[in-house]
Amino acid sequence: MTKKYDVIVVGAGPAGFTAARAAGENGFDVALLERKTDITVMDRACAQTLDSPLGYLHRDLYRLNVRDKRICFPAHGFSVKYDGPYRKSYSLQNYSPSGLKIQIGITEEEKEKGDYGMHTAVPDKEILFRCLLEEAKACSVEVFPGINVQKVTPTADGVTVEGSGQSFEGRYLIAADGVNSRIAEMMGFNKDRTYYGNLYGMLYYMSGIEVPDFDATYHVFGFPKGGPAQLFIFVKPPPGEHTASIVTMHPKVDLKEAWKYFTKEAFCASWFKNAKELRAFSAVINCRTPIVEPYRDRVLLTGDVPATLEVEITGAMIWGWQAGHAVSLALQEENLGLEVTAISRYVNRWQEEHIKYTSHDGIMKNWALPYALTEPDEIDYLWSFIKEPLPIPPGNPYDGVAWEDGLFTGHIEKAIPTIQKERPELLPKLARMGLPCTELYAEVTKISKPI
Repeated sequence: MTKKYDVIVVGAGPAGFTAARAAGENGFDVALLERKTDITVMDRACAQTLDSPLGYLHRDLYRLNVRDKRICFPAHGFSVKYDGPYRKSYSLQNYSPSGLKIQIGITEEEKEKGDYGMHTAVPDKEILFRCLLEEAKACSVEVFPGINVQKVTPTADGVTVEGSGQSFEGRYLIAADGVNSRIAEMMGFNKDRTYYGNLYGMLYYMSGIEVPDFDATYHVFGFPKGGPAQLFIFVKPPPGEHTASIVTMHPKVDLKEAWKYFTKEAFCASWFKNAKELRAFSAVINCRTPIVEPYRDRVLLTGDVPATLEVEITGAMIWGWQAGHAVSLALQEENLGLEVTAISRYVNRWQEEHIKYTSHDGIMKNWALPYALTEPDEIDYLWSFIKEPLPIPPGNPYDGVAWEDGLFTGHIEKAIPTIQKERPELLPKLARMGLPCTELYAEVTKISKPI
């Protein structure tokens, strides 16, 4: 028997939870469908960072309200409950393959600024899921775990969703099922997108990592067998634990072998001498240009679904909130016989605030340097010019190349005469960082395919 609702939300992540809560809070009947049987359990790689605390992301400056156990979004006028612990990172250490370091921010100086000095905050995402689930249920949202959506059929005045032997009918569907969205694929939203390749990641929760600064974030370039890869280490609650992840765009890199390289062979192997692996996760992300029109046939896309990569936990909650209210307002307009304008306003906001406001080449260039400087010694040489600490950036991942822009236009620009004399072959390689990502990743794209 088909269950009928005003709104169906697919995907119980940060975007789906806030979308469902917003529509439920507005008094509509909402079904939240999730493929996992235990909605609050993490089952894929995620650094769990809350970006960006020092600058605008998706036109908001989030705030940790520890006193009242809320994560607040003042520009959008909402907050979400979070009653778990945080760890905070105050600086970044960026390493070349041989171990040359670029210090970005100084932890003790940033700590003196309190929350206004942290580079990122890291919650316990499973506790965050539990809090978001509680708030959605408190707004009368009906939650259906274990639903693997297999078919979406638009009707004259709604959408039918089928999966795992059950059928749901809604006047609107909000797709919040992640960057590899099955709904976006089924509904043809991906047809006009440019495909870059896949981002492959393997992540461990760990204890006992002996990094130089326990309140810093680490980024290490490396060249294991098969191609370039990067190691990231983030703080994680509780104290003494970290997340450590291997990330690559190159499909020929064996992530397990890359993990051995970084933890057993590279200069940073000593950090892992006494470390213990607590939990393991993986992820493969299809990387494409964003979806310009995130609405079709009463299906509205939100969160990571229409984005190049993840819009981050904070961005997902912001866009989910906006999607839930957009659909609520559209239902009100329909019920009153008014012209439906709410959906077009959401689409216009997406185009203005995400398509135009953020740099999609920028977020893809977070992984691009080893595809321009293709030998370990080339990155080592470049890093040798950076002697002084650099200022800490806002942390917006869509401005991920901002610190590299500062690196190149500042310190490296001054070093151009020396590079011209000592390593002239590097200048055209450095110039490649100014190319569009379609060109930087062209060779990778040829040997990759969407999952």
